[in-house]
Amino acid sequence: MLKKLFILVFVGILGAVFASPMFGQEADPLLAPGTTVPFTVDADRSATFSVDLTADGFAQFAWAAGEDSSFLYEIADSAGKSLQKGDSGWVKAAYFVAPKQGVYSIRLYIDPKAEDKKTQSGTLTYKNDFTIPKGGKVKASRKLAGYDVQLVDVADTDDTPGDSFVIVKKGGVIKNLLHSDFSSPIMGYSFSGLVEKNAPASEKRAAALINNTPDKTGDGNPDVMLEYYSGGAHCCTTYYFIELPKSGPVAIREVDTGNAGMIPISKAASGGLRFETADNAWAYWNMSFAGSPMPSVILEFKDGVAKPNFALMKKPAPSMAVLKRKAAAASKKISNDPYTEPSMDFEDAFWSEMIDLAFTGHEDLAWQYFDLVWPKAKPGKAKFLADFKETLAGSYYGEK
Repeated sequence: MLKKLFILVFVGILGAVFASPMFGQEADPLLAPGTTVPFTVDADRSATFSVDLTADGFAQFAWAAGEDSSFLYEIADSAGKSLQKGDSGWVKAAYFVAPKQGVYSIRLYIDPKAEDKKTQSGTLTYKNDFTIPKGGKVKASRKLAGYDVQLVDVADTDDTPGDSFVIVKKGGVIKNLLHSDFSSPIMGYSFSGLVEKNAPASEKRAAALINNTPDKTGDGNPDVMLEYYSGGAHCCTTYYFIELPKSGPVAIREVDTGNAGMIPISKAASGGLRFETADNAWAYWNMSFAGSPMPSVILEFKDGVAKPNFALMKKPAPSMAVLKRKAAAASKKISNDPYTEPSMDFEDAFWSEMIDLAFTGHEDLAWQYFDLVWPKAKPGKAKFLADFKETLAGSYYGEK
């Protein structure tokens, strides 16, 4: 009897030890609707809270912190899969619709790459319903496949920045929601496929492809294509494809194209549309924006992700005689000053030829061209090549 009692006590002690915060097993606080809780984050500490949601359950997480506060947030499911990320420097709340019943968490944390990792404190408020903020107006709407998709803008006031929403409903129930800040009429979300009567024929063809192709991503569901412009020069365009299935969760596909835009050019053989965009990775790299090369990229959706179709991008290889002639002409424009780091001191972006060769299926020729074009008397060849390859590897398309 005493032996059994000892075992039970020992097991109980172990359970208490391994459930303690010391071992990281303490459950995140489970918030109730209408709850406001304090939080503190720093370089070594994040703040995590959980909510219990039904399928299509709605959650709004709003934070209040200092004016100079800047932290990141991440919403994940019970398995730890990341479902949404954002930056408090751009938005003041996160909006989330649960794809299925379960416990979901929101984590607030300091960007590991941030130079300033000072401690930040504030409060987080959780609500489980959504109403259009005061002053919000429906800018445009579409009805498709039993869904109602509304674009709503909330103008800036003297005290608060505005908002831009995309609200997706079916049978009066919110199925998904997009949100971003808003500060001018030209910013925010808009439906793709709109074209003026006097637009060029190419724009009308692109609009016709969007408007006459219900399933633009090729996944078997009709969808709505949106574009979001965040303001600013040489950047800031993101496209969204809102999937509208007969049943189940509404997925939203995101394609960030920066300055390039995303133009439909034809229908893909596997279904959906084929798009043309450009790689922005070399914008301002050793060159002004106007002179920066931006290679053309053809995209098709596969498993919900817009991916390059390199087979369609491939071109016949130029002859070595042509490469030598181009290299000789470009080399004359390169000074013999040492290259030490990326800076805007090149007269011509000779690496445009290297990029074009790599993106059209001839990467081996790109390196041969580089050996031909680089002046023998110019120091820094290895450094330049390393910087170029690093930029290529950091490109969304180049890494593929």
